[in-house]
Amino acid sequence: MGITSAEPLTRAGAHYLKWLSDGFSGEMAYLKRAPEIRFDPKRRFPEAKSVIALALNYYQKEPEQNDTTSPPQLSGKVARYAWGEDYHHIIEKKLERLIETITDLGGRCWKGYVDHGPLLERAFAERAGLGFIGKNTNLITPQFGSWVFLAEVITDLALINDEPATNQCGTCRKCIEACPTDALTEPYRLDARLCISYLTIENKGPIPEPMVNKLEGWLFGCDICQEVCPFNHQAIETDEPGFSMHRGVGPSLSLDELERIPDNASFKQQFTQSPLLRAKRSGLARNATALRQSNPSKIQERLG
Repeated sequence: MGITSAEPLTRAGAHYLKWLSDGFSGEMAYLKRAPEIRFDPKRRFPEAKSVIALALNYYQKEPEQNDTTSPPQLSGKVARYAWGEDYHHIIEKKLERLIETITDLGGRCWKGYVDHGPLLERAFAERAGLGFIGKNTNLITPQFGSWVFLAEVITDLALINDEPATNQCGTCRKCIEACPTDALTEPYRLDARLCISYLTIENKGPIPEPMVNKLEGWLFGCDICQEVCPFNHQAIETDEPGFSMHRGVGPSLSLDELERIPDNASFKQQFTQSPLLRAKRSGLARNATALRQSNPSKIQERLG
């Protein structure tokens, strides 16, 4: 947890407006609605005084592959944050308890945010001392690296602010060099239209042909720029049971099983507690088709 004021994020706000004007947000039209509110919460909540920024670790290790008796199947990789239950549900319950406590102490809170509210979460978290924004545009915390979910509570309590975090990327460019689609156009600048996470989740149209062979096996999301980050090499396992891979889809999905889902109702029933629901059945089917089209020689090698 970290605390910062509700005063505007002038520098981060200018960076965000430039990012939007460059068209880097792609089809995510919601990011363009009243953008000033995202870096100036007082425009929406004039009585706001403090922002309580929170981070929750979700990291878990890849499972060991011991079973060699089953025939190989072509599968697509799933980003770590989506291995278990939908983080929105888990974190929103925690925020409700926090808000109740603050209210009991005489404070007023507005709605808690978990990435779906109009707030520059990473920038406020950085100013609150939770961590620093790395060259891959992720917030990197001292204890858990970037394997964290972010959330915020805006309150009218005048709290003691924490010191802002200091950037520690130095000359490292591993995330930039590892991105297969060159989505990191320069340090701290992500063109979402080229990002595998965007292409497989937020993108509503077909995956552009030049990107198909650059998906690196990802069906939903992507962790490449996090996996190569030195600050993530000593990651700590999460203690939140809801994030466990045994409570969700885990690290990968069989493309055959995914394509056998007969209709949207069956899809919603199967993934109702999973972040994969956001991509919808049509989006995951599109991604599965793209993975089959990409690197056919590798697919044949995996299938024997």
